[in-house]
Amino acid sequence: MPLKDYQDALTRLQKGLASGYQGSPGVLNTPGQSLMCKVDPDYYLALEPIFTDILARWAVSFPEAVLETLVHTGNLVFCKPLSTHIIPLTINWDGRDYEVQAAFLSADFVDRSLKLYAGVLEPLPVSALRIRADERAAVEAFFAEKTPPGHVAYL
Repeated sequence: MPLKDYQDALTRLQKGLASGYQGSPGVLNTPGQSLMCKVDPDYYLALEPIFTDILARWAVSFPEAVLETLVHTGNLVFCKPLSTHIIPLTINWDGRDYEVQAAFLSADFVDRSLKLYAGVLEPLPVSALRIRADERAAVEAFFAEKTPPGHVAYL
């Protein structure tokens, strides 16, 4: 069985993300109103399932196709032992805790999308959103053999 080529689908996702950002920059990196925020230089934390649903709309795709493309291209952390891309976490910003269903995306995917298709010259900075420090062991287990977010992601 031949391997599926995800390049066209990935390009569509990148263009969709960039278009969504151009239409409303607050969709990224603004805790409390964004679909996802950069939590360390390598990862964005996305709120699920809304992130997948909205990216699918922007890219004129289906949520299942968005997830398949992001997982198979290595741009979305997928926990094989749990067969999921979602982890329940407690996050914090402005001194308040919030329970969320989170996914982790490669910062390279997001930043490259913005650079190539939205004209953003520099990668977005790490946001003020933090993961509660007592969640660190769960996050590291979720990442399994991948490099998890660094200490800057935690409060």
